[in-house]
Amino acid sequence: MWLSPKVFSILEISKASVDRLYEELGRMRVENEALKAERDALRVQLSISQNHFDWLRLRVNVLETERAQLVKLAFNIDSPIPEVVRKPDIPDFLNSALFEDLGDQKAKELGLDTYN
Repeated sequence: MWLSPKVFSILEISKASVDRLYEELGRMRVENEALKAERDALRVQLSISQNHFDWLRLRVNVLETERAQLVKLAFNIDSPIPEVVRKPDIPDFLNSALFEDLGDQKAKELGLDTYN
């Protein structure tokens, strides 16, 4: 099959452009690996922070209960016991209906922005 030199020049790839693409791909791989390492380090740090928060939450709840018991024994006063509770990260219905409109009322309840 015969190709005109003009068509052949369009289809021809220069070695310089291929080398440039390989260099760019190599840089992207290095950056990608660095981002993955940073992501993994942040995941570990997040899990440690969550464990520390859970421990602190438990200690505060125990101390509040002890305080209420001591007030009851010392002054015979029943006081409510405040409790620190961990909220779930994402509500379950947001996982199932991620791209559906929640409505203004539900968005206000969740503390999300409302757009009329």
